[in-house]
Amino acid sequence: PGYKRSVAFANMISGSELFNDTVDLVSNYTVMRQGKMISSGNSLDFAIEGEGFFAVRNGDVTVYSRQGQFHRDADGRLIDGRGYALQQVGGGDIAVDDSPFSLADDGTMIVNGRPVARVATYAPERADQMTPVGEAHFAADSNVMAPVDSKVRQNMLEASNVTLGDEMVSMMAAMRRAETGAKL
Repeated sequence: PGYKRSVAFANMISGSELFNDTVDLVSNYTVMRQGKMISSGNSLDFAIEGEGFFAVRNGDVTVYSRQGQFHRDADGRLIDGRGYALQQVGGGDIAVDDSPFSLADDGTMIVNGRPVARVATYAPERADQMTPVGEAHFAADSNVMAPVDSKVRQNMLEASNVTLGDEMVSMMAAMRRAETGAKL
């Protein structure tokens, strides 16, 4: 859940002041388009509708993710599959006991009719300011991430935004380039 498609591309730069010769630059671009929302039936699954990322922390490391599949640890903190704790607005880990809770659209967690925490969501100015750090997590300088009022859905997950059709077309194009190269 929450995985973002990564696309490799190459650019030709010639006649630039920075380069005397033609240079091939190969890099990756992450497609930040939202994936399909799917119902999970699990009250600890959250999905962001629209822009924004969950802030999750492990020790001193804070990363951002749209992967909203959480579970409780021994201390009641909501953590993802990698052990990163979900953060609340104003900082700090979100912890809830075994009591049932609901999540308002603005990310406010309500236990026994009282708000106990609000899920923090952040977005960068530009998507290229985030660097993938494996699976569905991204690193970014804290000064480029701004708090946003995202719509957070409970009992939902955002599926990967990878589409089978796009991947098949990319594979066929790569095979054709390889065949052409072999013939040359």
